[in-house]
Amino acid sequence: MTIIKIIDTFTFYGLDVVLLAFLTAVTVQICKVTFLKKMKKKLLTFLPFTFGVIFYAAYAALKNWSLSYLLTEYISVLEHGVSVGSVATLLYVLYEQFVRDKATMSATEGVISTLIEGFVPTDKIESVAKEIAQAIERDVTGNGATRTAEILTENSEGEITERDLELLSKLIIETLAHINTTKQ
Repeated sequence: MTIIKIIDTFTFYGLDVVLLAFLTAVTVQICKVTFLKKMKKKLLTFLPFTFGVIFYAAYAALKNWSLSYLLTEYISVLEHGVSVGSVATLLYVLYEQFVRDKATMSATEGVISTLIEGFVPTDKIESVAKEIAQAIERDVTGNGATRTAEILTENSEGEITERDLELLSKLIIETLAHINTTKQ
């Protein structure tokens, strides 16, 4: 896709789509952090598009002072709503890749966050990884896996069996032990 096609796309849809996309991205993030923490990631994928269609439909109804516009021009409303969702997704990806500071995580926390992804809500991964890393670092009894399992139980997402938590805890401990022995 050339730069001309990208510019053409934005001139076709307009600034309203970009502004609604920003509103959509912010709304989706607020929903993810507050009351949709335990929702499956696969379902969250559709959230920007759903909000995009809803926001664009509200915008189109207000702009044209008519609810009948939504019924007569539903294809245009859906098309622009999906475009709002697409741009909102693009804004979120740009934020994650270029703005959000992930440099504050240590290598140990990075490994832990990778291992616990899918077991812990997305917005808690970094904080739980830090908590596990600190617990393992402070552990002098050799029961780091037990404390790790406790932390994971407190912060787990969905239905995770006790056996899975135990295995994940041991995997974290063994992986970190292996990383530490290869560094020496």
